[in-house]
Amino acid sequence: MFLRDWRFWIGAAVSVLFLGILVYQVDFGEIKQSLRQANYLYVIPAVTVYFIAVYFRAVRWRYLLSPIASFRVRRLYPVVVIGYMANNLLPARLGELVRSYYLSQRENCPASTALATVMVERVYDGLTLLLFAVVAAPVLLMLGRFQGYGNLSGGAASVLAAGVVAIFVAALLVLTLLAKTSADGALAGWFLRLAPTAGARDKVRDLVHAFIEGLGILNSPGKHLVLLLFSIPIWLLESSMYLLVGYSFGLDGLFPSIWVFVLAALLLTATSNLVTSLPTAMGGIGPFELVAQQTLVALGAGASVAGAYAGFLHIVALWLPVNLVGLALLFAQNISLKQLTSAPKVSGSEAVLSTSTELSGPSEGL
Repeated sequence: MFLRDWRFWIGAAVSVLFLGILVYQVDFGEIKQSLRQANYLYVIPAVTVYFIAVYFRAVRWRYLLSPIASFRVRRLYPVVVIGYMANNLLPARLGELVRSYYLSQRENCPASTALATVMVERVYDGLTLLLFAVVAAPVLLMLGRFQGYGNLSGGAASVLAAGVVAIFVAALLVLTLLAKTSADGALAGWFLRLAPTAGARDKVRDLVHAFIEGLGILNSPGKHLVLLLFSIPIWLLESSMYLLVGYSFGLDGLFPSIWVFVLAALLLTATSNLVTSLPTAMGGIGPFELVAQQTLVALGAGASVAGAYAGFLHIVALWLPVNLVGLALLFAQNISLKQLTSAPKVSGSEAVLSTSTELSGPSEGL
Protein backbone atom coordinates (compact mmCIF):
# COMPACT_ATOMS: atom_id res chain seq x y z
CA MET A 1 0.00 0.00 0.00
CA PHE A 2 3.03 2.27 0.36
CA LEU A 3 4.43 1.72 -3.12
CA ARG A 4 2.34 4.62 -4.41
CA ASP A 5 3.46 6.94 -1.60
CA TRP A 6 6.18 9.38 -2.71
CA ARG A 7 7.52 9.48 0.84
CA PHE A 8 8.26 5.77 0.63
CA TRP A 9 10.39 6.26 -2.47
CA ILE A 10 12.25 9.26 -1.02
CA GLY A 11 13.02 7.22 2.09
CA ALA A 12 14.14 4.26 -0.02
CA ALA A 13 16.39 6.52 -2.12
CA VAL A 14 18.00 8.00 1.01
CA SER A 15 18.62 4.53 2.43
CA VAL A 16 20.18 3.29 -0.81
CA LEU A 17 22.40 6.38 -1.07
CA PHE A 18 23.79 6.09 2.47
CA LEU A 19 24.16 2.33 2.28
CA GLY A 20 25.96 2.72 -1.04
CA ILE A 21 28.49 5.06 0.56
CA LEU A 22 28.95 2.57 3.40
CA VAL A 23 29.40 -0.41 1.08
CA TYR A 24 32.03 1.49 -0.91
CA GLN A 25 34.23 1.75 2.20
CA VAL A 26 34.07 -1.76 3.63
CA ASP A 27 35.49 -5.17 2.84
CA PHE A 28 32.80 -7.85 2.96
CA GLY A 29 35.35 -10.50 3.86
CA GLU A 30 36.30 -8.53 6.98
CA ILE A 31 32.63 -7.92 7.81
CA LYS A 32 31.94 -11.65 7.56
CA GLN A 33 34.90 -12.36 9.84
CA SER A 34 33.75 -9.76 12.38
CA LEU A 35 30.27 -11.26 12.47
CA ARG A 36 31.70 -14.76 12.86
CA GLN A 37 33.97 -13.76 15.74
CA ALA A 38 31.41 -11.64 17.62
CA ASN A 39 30.26 -12.79 21.08
CA TYR A 40 26.49 -12.75 20.78
CA LEU A 41 25.88 -13.48 24.47
CA TYR A 42 25.96 -9.72 25.03
CA VAL A 43 22.97 -9.25 22.72
CA ILE A 44 20.46 -10.70 25.20
CA PRO A 45 21.15 -8.16 27.98
CA ALA A 46 21.46 -5.44 25.33
CA VAL A 47 17.95 -6.04 24.00
CA THR A 48 16.64 -6.33 27.57
CA VAL A 49 18.14 -2.94 28.40
CA TYR A 50 16.48 -1.47 25.28
CA PHE A 51 13.01 -2.55 26.41
CA ILE A 52 13.71 -1.16 29.89
CA ALA A 53 14.51 2.15 28.17
CA VAL A 54 11.15 1.90 26.38
CA TYR A 55 9.51 1.51 29.80
CA PHE A 56 11.14 4.78 30.91
CA ARG A 57 9.82 6.35 27.69
CA ALA A 58 6.33 5.34 28.77
CA VAL A 59 6.96 6.90 32.20
CA ARG A 60 8.05 10.15 30.54
CA TRP A 61 5.03 10.09 28.24
CA ARG A 62 2.77 9.69 31.28
CA TYR A 63 4.30 12.87 32.70
CA LEU A 64 3.77 14.70 29.39
CA LEU A 65 0.13 13.61 29.32
CA SER A 66 -0.48 14.44 33.00
CA PRO A 67 -2.06 17.88 32.34
CA ILE A 68 -4.74 16.11 30.28
CA ALA A 69 -5.44 12.97 32.29
CA SER A 70 -3.82 10.31 34.46
CA PHE A 71 -2.65 7.27 32.50
CA ARG A 72 -1.17 4.04 33.78
CA VAL A 73 2.31 3.27 32.51
CA ARG A 74 1.33 -0.31 31.75
CA ARG A 75 -1.35 1.04 29.39
CA LEU A 76 1.07 3.40 27.66
CA TYR A 77 3.92 0.90 27.29
CA PRO A 78 2.37 -1.17 24.44
CA VAL A 79 1.34 2.03 22.66
CA VAL A 80 4.96 3.24 22.74
CA VAL A 81 6.22 -0.10 21.43
CA ILE A 82 3.69 -0.11 18.58
CA GLY A 83 4.58 3.49 17.74
CA TYR A 84 8.27 2.64 17.48
CA MET A 85 7.47 -0.41 15.38
CA ALA A 86 5.38 1.73 13.03
CA ASN A 87 8.18 4.32 12.78
CA ASN A 88 10.52 1.54 11.65
CA LEU A 89 8.15 0.21 9.00
CA LEU A 90 6.44 3.34 7.67
CA PRO A 91 7.90 6.28 5.71
CA ALA A 92 8.33 9.83 7.00
CA ARG A 93 8.04 8.86 10.70
CA LEU A 94 4.31 8.17 10.32
CA GLY A 95 4.65 6.04 13.42
CA GLU A 96 4.20 9.25 15.44
CA LEU A 97 0.71 9.62 13.96
CA VAL A 98 0.01 5.92 14.47
CA ARG A 99 0.99 6.14 18.15
CA SER A 100 -1.15 9.25 18.67
CA TYR A 101 -4.16 7.74 16.94
CA TYR A 102 -3.80 4.40 18.73
CA LEU A 103 -3.71 6.14 22.11
CA SER A 104 -6.87 8.06 21.20
CA GLN A 105 -8.60 4.73 20.53
CA ARG A 106 -7.42 3.11 23.78
CA GLU A 107 -7.85 6.07 26.10
CA ASN A 108 -9.88 9.24 26.40
CA CYS A 109 -7.31 11.47 24.71
CA PRO A 110 -7.60 13.40 21.40
CA ALA A 111 -5.08 12.23 18.81
CA SER A 112 -3.85 15.76 18.14
CA THR A 113 -3.18 16.27 21.86
CA ALA A 114 -1.18 13.05 21.97
CA LEU A 115 0.71 14.13 18.85
CA ALA A 116 1.76 17.37 20.56
CA THR A 117 3.24 15.41 23.46
CA VAL A 118 5.08 13.13 21.02
CA MET A 119 6.61 16.19 19.35
CA VAL A 120 7.83 17.42 22.75
CA GLU A 121 9.36 13.98 23.32
CA ARG A 122 11.26 14.18 20.06
CA VAL A 123 12.65 17.62 20.86
CA TYR A 124 13.86 16.51 24.28
CA ASP A 125 15.35 13.37 22.80
CA GLY A 126 17.36 15.57 20.46
CA LEU A 127 18.43 17.96 23.22
CA THR A 128 19.52 15.07 25.46
CA LEU A 129 21.57 13.55 22.65
CA LEU A 130 23.17 16.93 22.00
CA LEU A 131 24.03 17.11 25.70
CA PHE A 132 25.70 13.69 25.44
CA ALA A 133 27.72 14.86 22.45
CA VAL A 134 28.75 18.09 24.20
CA VAL A 135 29.95 16.11 27.22
CA ALA A 136 31.66 13.22 25.40
CA ALA A 137 33.26 14.78 22.32
CA PRO A 138 35.52 17.37 24.03
CA VAL A 139 36.81 14.83 26.55
CA LEU A 140 37.55 12.28 23.83
CA LEU A 141 39.27 15.01 21.84
CA MET A 142 41.45 15.99 24.82
CA LEU A 143 42.35 12.34 25.33
CA GLY A 144 43.50 12.14 21.73
CA ARG A 145 40.94 9.53 20.77
CA PHE A 146 40.00 11.15 17.45
CA GLN A 147 42.32 9.79 14.79
CA GLY A 148 40.44 11.43 11.97
CA TYR A 149 36.93 12.20 10.80
CA GLY A 150 36.37 9.10 8.70
CA ASN A 151 35.42 10.32 5.25
CA LEU A 152 33.79 13.45 6.65
CA SER A 153 35.92 16.55 6.97
CA GLY A 154 36.03 18.41 10.26
CA GLY A 155 34.38 21.41 8.62
CA ALA A 156 31.50 19.34 7.23
CA ALA A 157 30.99 17.66 10.61
CA SER A 158 30.92 21.06 12.33
CA VAL A 159 28.37 22.46 9.88
CA LEU A 160 26.19 19.39 10.28
CA ALA A 161 26.39 19.61 14.09
CA ALA A 162 25.51 23.32 14.05
CA GLY A 163 22.51 22.62 11.82
CA VAL A 164 21.22 19.89 14.12
CA VAL A 165 21.61 22.12 17.19
CA ALA A 166 19.73 24.94 15.46
CA ILE A 167 16.86 22.63 14.48
CA PHE A 168 16.23 21.29 17.98
CA VAL A 169 16.66 24.61 19.75
CA ALA A 170 14.28 26.28 17.30
CA ALA A 171 11.74 23.46 17.73
CA LEU A 172 11.87 23.83 21.52
CA LEU A 173 11.34 27.59 21.30
CA VAL A 174 8.39 27.21 18.92
CA LEU A 175 6.68 24.56 21.06
CA THR A 176 7.24 26.60 24.23
CA LEU A 177 5.70 29.67 22.60
CA LEU A 178 2.76 27.61 21.39
CA ALA A 179 2.27 26.28 24.93
CA LYS A 180 1.79 29.86 26.14
CA THR A 181 -0.61 30.89 23.40
CA SER A 182 -4.40 30.61 23.26
CA ALA A 183 -6.46 28.37 21.02
CA ASP A 184 -8.63 31.41 20.34
CA GLY A 185 -5.67 33.69 19.62
CA ALA A 186 -3.63 34.62 16.58
CA LEU A 187 -2.37 31.10 15.90
CA ALA A 188 -5.83 29.60 15.65
CA GLY A 189 -7.00 32.62 13.66
CA TRP A 190 -4.24 32.08 11.09
CA PHE A 191 -5.29 28.45 10.57
CA LEU A 192 -8.98 29.34 10.53
CA ARG A 193 -8.40 31.72 7.61
CA LEU A 194 -7.19 28.75 5.58
CA ALA A 195 -10.35 26.72 6.17
CA PRO A 196 -12.70 26.88 3.16
CA THR A 197 -15.95 26.06 5.02
CA ALA A 198 -17.54 26.60 8.42
CA GLY A 199 -17.31 22.86 9.12
CA ALA A 200 -13.61 22.87 8.35
CA ARG A 201 -13.12 25.90 10.63
CA ASP A 202 -14.73 24.02 13.51
CA LYS A 203 -12.38 21.10 12.93
CA VAL A 204 -9.36 23.41 12.80
CA ARG A 205 -10.41 25.12 16.02
CA ASP A 206 -10.81 21.76 17.79
CA LEU A 207 -7.50 20.53 16.39
CA VAL A 208 -5.51 23.60 17.46
CA HIS A 209 -7.11 23.61 20.90
CA ALA A 210 -6.29 19.92 21.45
CA PHE A 211 -2.75 20.37 20.14
CA ILE A 212 -2.02 23.33 22.43
CA GLU A 213 -3.51 21.40 25.34
CA GLY A 214 -0.93 18.70 24.66
CA LEU A 215 1.85 21.27 25.12
CA GLY A 216 0.63 22.23 28.60
CA ILE A 217 3.61 20.60 30.28
CA LEU A 218 5.91 23.27 28.77
CA ASN A 219 4.39 26.21 30.64
CA SER A 220 7.15 26.56 33.26
CA PRO A 221 10.97 26.31 33.37
CA GLY A 222 10.76 23.74 36.16
CA LYS A 223 8.79 21.36 33.96
CA HIS A 224 11.39 21.73 31.21
CA LEU A 225 14.01 20.62 33.71
CA VAL A 226 11.91 17.64 34.80
CA LEU A 227 11.53 16.58 31.16
CA LEU A 228 15.28 16.69 30.68
CA LEU A 229 15.77 14.64 33.86
CA PHE A 230 13.26 12.10 32.54
CA SER A 231 15.08 11.95 29.19
CA ILE A 232 18.61 11.38 30.50
CA PRO A 233 18.05 7.86 31.95
CA ILE A 234 16.29 6.81 28.74
CA TRP A 235 19.33 7.57 26.64
CA LEU A 236 21.81 6.36 29.25
CA LEU A 237 20.07 2.99 29.06
CA GLU A 238 20.19 3.02 25.28
CA SER A 239 23.87 3.96 25.41
CA SER A 240 24.38 0.92 27.65
CA MET A 241 22.92 -1.15 24.84
CA TYR A 242 25.45 0.32 22.41
CA LEU A 243 28.18 -0.48 24.93
CA LEU A 244 27.09 -4.11 25.33
CA VAL A 245 26.94 -4.71 21.58
CA GLY A 246 30.35 -3.02 21.40
CA TYR A 247 31.71 -5.72 23.72
CA SER A 248 30.25 -8.30 21.32
CA PHE A 249 32.47 -6.95 18.56
CA GLY A 250 35.51 -6.34 20.75
CA LEU A 251 35.35 -2.56 20.40
CA ASP A 252 36.37 -2.18 24.05
CA GLY A 253 39.90 -3.09 22.96
CA LEU A 254 40.16 0.26 21.17
CA PHE A 255 39.99 2.20 24.44
CA PRO A 256 42.34 2.31 27.44
CA SER A 257 39.60 2.13 30.08
CA ILE A 258 35.91 1.43 30.57
CA TRP A 259 35.24 5.13 31.14
CA VAL A 260 36.67 6.14 27.78
CA PHE A 261 34.59 3.37 26.19
CA VAL A 262 31.50 4.76 27.95
CA LEU A 263 32.20 8.23 26.54
CA ALA A 264 32.60 6.71 23.08
CA ALA A 265 29.24 4.93 23.50
CA LEU A 266 27.58 8.21 24.52
CA LEU A 267 28.97 9.97 21.46
CA LEU A 268 28.00 7.09 19.19
CA THR A 269 24.46 7.10 20.59
CA ALA A 270 24.20 10.84 19.96
CA THR A 271 25.52 10.92 16.40
CA SER A 272 23.68 7.85 15.10
CA ASN A 273 20.32 8.87 16.56
CA LEU A 274 20.50 12.57 15.71
CA VAL A 275 20.99 11.77 12.03
CA THR A 276 17.85 9.59 12.06
CA SER A 277 15.68 12.18 13.82
CA LEU A 278 14.59 13.73 10.53
CA PRO A 279 11.89 11.99 8.45
CA THR A 280 14.08 10.60 5.67
CA ALA A 281 14.87 6.91 5.40
CA MET A 282 12.42 4.42 6.89
CA GLY A 283 13.61 3.30 10.29
CA GLY A 284 16.76 5.37 9.75
CA ILE A 285 18.27 2.51 7.72
CA GLY A 286 21.29 3.85 5.87
CA PRO A 287 21.94 7.13 7.69
CA PHE A 288 22.23 5.31 11.04
CA GLU A 289 24.72 2.75 9.75
CA LEU A 290 26.90 5.25 7.91
CA VAL A 291 27.09 7.83 10.73
CA ALA A 292 27.66 5.17 13.40
CA GLN A 293 30.43 3.66 11.28
CA GLN A 294 32.02 7.04 10.60
CA THR A 295 31.95 7.89 14.32
CA LEU A 296 33.76 4.67 15.15
CA VAL A 297 36.28 5.19 12.35
CA ALA A 298 37.01 8.64 13.76
CA LEU A 299 37.64 6.96 17.13
CA GLY A 300 40.12 4.51 15.62
CA ALA A 301 38.05 1.48 14.56
CA GLY A 302 38.57 -0.23 11.23
CA ALA A 303 35.99 0.67 8.59
CA SER A 304 34.76 -2.89 8.10
CA VAL A 305 34.55 -3.78 11.80
CA ALA A 306 32.72 -0.51 12.43
CA GLY A 307 30.35 -1.25 9.55
CA ALA A 308 29.61 -4.75 10.86
CA TYR A 309 28.93 -3.35 14.34
CA ALA A 310 26.70 -0.55 13.06
CA GLY A 311 24.63 -2.82 10.84
CA PHE A 312 24.21 -5.52 13.49
CA LEU A 313 23.37 -2.99 16.22
CA HIS A 314 20.71 -1.28 14.14
CA ILE A 315 19.01 -4.17 12.40
CA VAL A 316 19.36 -7.05 14.86
CA ALA A 317 19.39 -5.27 18.23
CA LEU A 318 17.37 -2.08 17.68
CA TRP A 319 15.13 -2.65 14.66
CA LEU A 320 14.07 -6.29 14.73
CA PRO A 321 13.08 -6.89 18.40
CA VAL A 322 10.76 -3.89 18.75
CA ASN A 323 9.17 -4.69 15.38
CA LEU A 324 8.46 -8.29 16.38
CA VAL A 325 7.04 -7.28 19.77
CA GLY A 326 4.98 -4.46 18.22
CA LEU A 327 3.49 -6.75 15.57
CA ALA A 328 2.79 -9.39 18.23
CA LEU A 329 0.92 -6.82 20.33
CA LEU A 330 -1.19 -5.84 17.33
CA PHE A 331 -1.89 -9.49 16.51
CA ALA A 332 -2.95 -10.17 20.11
CA GLN A 333 -5.48 -7.34 19.84
CA ASN A 334 -6.63 -8.40 16.37
CA ILE A 335 -5.47 -5.10 14.85
CA SER A 336 -3.46 -4.70 11.66
CA LEU A 337 -0.91 -2.01 10.90
CA LYS A 338 -2.97 -1.15 7.83
CA GLN A 339 -5.94 -0.33 10.07
CA LEU A 340 -3.85 2.05 12.16
CA THR A 341 -2.40 3.83 9.12
CA SER A 342 -5.69 4.24 7.27
CA ALA A 343 -7.96 5.11 10.21
CA PRO A 344 -6.49 8.58 10.95
CA LYS A 345 -7.35 9.69 7.42
CA VAL A 346 -11.07 9.32 8.06
CA SER A 347 -11.39 10.12 11.76
CA GLY A 348 -12.37 13.78 11.48
CA SER A 349 -11.01 16.34 13.93
CA GLU A 350 -9.35 13.65 16.03
CA ALA A 351 -6.46 13.30 13.53
CA VAL A 352 -4.00 15.62 11.97
CA LEU A 353 -4.31 14.09 8.53
CA SER A 354 -8.00 14.82 8.04
CA THR A 355 -7.73 18.58 8.53
CA SER A 356 -4.61 18.84 6.37
CA THR A 357 -6.44 17.06 3.56
CA GLU A 358 -9.43 19.40 3.76
CA LEU A 359 -7.26 22.51 3.74
CA SER A 360 -5.28 21.38 0.69
CA GLY A 361 -8.27 20.38 -1.40
CA PRO A 362 -9.91 17.08 -2.32
CA SER A 363 -7.23 16.08 -4.82
CA GLU A 364 -4.36 16.38 -2.35
CA GLY A 365 -3.51 14.62 0.86
CA LEU A 366 -0.74 13.49 3.16
